[in-house]
Amino acid sequence: VPNGGSHSHASGQSVYSLRDVTRQMNSRQLAERLIARNRSESDAASSVSSVAALAAEDLFVALSRWVGADGCHALFTRAQTDELVAHPSLSSLQLRPRTQPHLDGVSATAIKYGEAETALAIQAAMVATIELLGRLIGAEMAANLIERTLPGPSYDGEHENNRARAQ
Repeated sequence: VPNGGSHSHASGQSVYSLRDVTRQMNSRQLAERLIARNRSESDAASSVSSVAALAAEDLFVALSRWVGADGCHALFTRAQTDELVAHPSLSSLQLRPRTQPHLDGVSATAIKYGEAETALAIQAAMVATIELLGRLIGAEMAANLIERTLPGPSYDGEHENNRARAQ
């Protein structure tokens, strides 16, 4: 496929190019690194869903610096909608524009659907968000923006405020 997208096979199934698969792997790896970073800095009592939510908050803050709060909210909302079929638990999470934390209802969702499913759903929404941004500005540029703007090993105050709210 010339533009790196997918096309429909005669059977009606979507056929993905190598570029699509690579972009999805890179987005997934980036989301996993964000979650792992939060897991390594969280206390042992933190649930897997709250750690995933912290990573999503970090992603939101990082992307907001480049596409604005409204643009970032639009990306997250579209990603949430795109992943609803695979992860119905996303319907229980609320995205609150211009608030901290942006992602609300994590604890209630974890009670209803389970910790593991809630964490997987949040990760899937993160991957979809990164992929959407990658389609807009290029996957490599999206990854660079996210990695460059995320707090390093010593987190800034905004990250600490997110962490305090999640616990």
